[in-house]
Amino acid sequence: MKIEKISNSQIRCILTGEDLASRQLRLSELAYGSEKARALFRDMMEQAAIQCGFDAENYPLMIEAIPLGSDSIVLIVTKVDNPDELDTRFSNFAPSVQKDALPAQEPPSPLAQLLSSLRENSGGAQGPAGASGGRTPDEAMKERREMLLTSRVYSFETMADVIRAARVLSAAYTGSSSLYRDEKTGTLYLLLKMSGLEEVGAMQSTLAALSEYGHLEKVSPARQQYLITHCTPVCSSNALETLSQL
Repeated sequence: MKIEKISNSQIRCILTGEDLASRQLRLSELAYGSEKARALFRDMMEQAAIQCGFDAENYPLMIEAIPLGSDSIVLIVTKVDNPDELDTRFSNFAPSVQKDALPAQEPPSPLAQLLSSLRENSGGAQGPAGASGGRTPDEAMKERREMLLTSRVYSFETMADVIRAARVLSAAYTGSSSLYRDEKTGTLYLLLKMSGLEEVGAMQSTLAALSEYGHLEKVSPARQQYLITHCTPVCSSNALETLSQL
């Protein structure tokens, strides 16, 4: 899955046959809003938020689907300030996408189904009420979403790599940072937390540069909790600033 930011209101996502196969998902299923298709879209929007600072919450979305051969597709996702601006020209997939669709009795527009289904489910799956320390599902989902948007985890093979990154980037980074070591593997993990989307947006070039020194890991509440509870804290606060002085 490759995601590119076109503008503050638009992204481009390229889904290849390999992306779909890894999820046991057929191209035609995207038009019918299956649970696997919704899960793919949720992951895509989470990655867009993490990689590009693209926050689509509370915005109507317009999605243009452009098939690339028989097993790949480009999705252009646009945030629409005014719902009246939604364009009906995107109400259908091209015939090459529909030709192997599952049989149905005169279904509504496939992409209309997809859009409706994805907009209703783009916030992620919700657990039962009270399952997260007394919080409602909406509160738990909001907290998880904020964590995904404002946190990053980078892995490093050596301390020297972390120190090099810190010396170059600490002056530009304004959020909090902690460094942990997994004693089983020796891998070092840099946990970054920013205060909000504005800070995330301001840090995009810094975060991109970090990828030259370490590997951007998938962030999740479970990963964050694992680092805190099962890994050895090397520098529990101001890690980048502290290490930049070594």
